[in-house]
Amino acid sequence: MTVITDTAAMRNTLNRINQDALDSLSHDGECTIKVGDLSALLMAYRIELNKNKRLKKTLDSQAVVASALL
Repeated sequence: MTVITDTAAMRNTLNRINQDALDSLSHDGECTIKVGDLSALLMAYRIELNKNKRLKKTLDSQAVVASALL
């Protein structure tokens, strides 16, 4: 099953993170964002990393098959 992370909800989460970070930015470079938003961002990032790993494995196995046919 493919999980889609490019959704309106995720784009809204990113917008909230950006706005919260800008609104709470201190002179020391620190900011405050909601833990739920950070959690959603990190989950989406991990999902995308896993998608890329599976894609790389698929492409690598296809390259092996193609080179064997030559």
